[in-house]
Amino acid sequence: MRLLGAELRKLARPLSWGVAGAAALFCVLLAVGGAHNAALAAHTPPGHQPTCPELRLTGARCGRAMTAERARLRQFTAQPAQVAGQLGPLAAGAEAAGLMASLPGALALALLAGAHIGGEWSGRTLKNVLTQRGRRWQVLAAKLASLWLAGAALIAVCWAALAIAGPVLIRLDHLPAAHQTAAQALGLAAAQAGRALLVLAVFAAIGLLAAVLTRGTIGTTAATAGTLICLLILATLPGVARWTPATWVQAWMRFPAGQASVTTLPSNFWSRFISATGQPSHLAGLAGLATLLAACVLAAMVVFGRSDVSG
Repeated sequence: MRLLGAELRKLARPLSWGVAGAAALFCVLLAVGGAHNAALAAHTPPGHQPTCPELRLTGARCGRAMTAERARLRQFTAQPAQVAGQLGPLAAGAEAAGLMASLPGALALALLAGAHIGGEWSGRTLKNVLTQRGRRWQVLAAKLASLWLAGAALIAVCWAALAIAGPVLIRLDHLPAAHQTAAQALGLAAAQAGRALLVLAVFAAIGLLAAVLTRGTIGTTAATAGTLICLLILATLPGVARWTPATWVQAWMRFPAGQASVTTLPSNFWSRFISATGQPSHLAGLAGLATLLAACVLAAMVVFGRSDVSG
């Protein structure tokens, strides 16, 4: 525990505060845009609903067209209330967790991994750490745990920022009341935050492995961010999407496939990049992420155990 405490104290640096502040600001700006667009939708008539004669449709084709149009109108009128629900003080936890378990959180942890783990090589301080703590696996475990806790702290910071800004935006933009109880909002936020902790652990493990392979600040940050972006690119391919870690994240977090017009308030920045076909199950996503986490940690320990640390 003393080693973990020492690693957490190392994380109390200007970069960490800057990353946390940037993450909170990003969430608030996203909320500002989402609330504004929802307000415009609330005060804009959805337009004329065409009839079958106007569309020159008959029979089953007419029925399908009318069903699609009614669905569009329901989505149009539900958007303001949906956004208001996302910005409630309790439900904002789900929004914060979704963003940190997707691309913004992945990039934030890549920056922290570069400074916190890769920086030990760049700063030539790793030898001193190993001199004080001879067991290398303990050093790696403390690095991984502290980076994971930093990710959890990012969720808390973003949740707090949205909990403060959300009600203000709802009032300023005159959004309708959300159709959910406090218990439902808290349950959703707790579930998403709990699932996000596993995803953040995977991001941290990828950063750990990148650090022991590249042995530097810039290399760790670039390798971690590059790996995660490559995983997203692979997930756009229908043939392999089901077997990529990016799709496992989507399945585990229950992000809606192909979500999002950019005019709404997105619950994540992940699923919009992923093919909607061949989605794995929720449990398959859990199994895939757990396997990836174990594989990254094991590989990092093997590589680090055989590395020559000379400075």
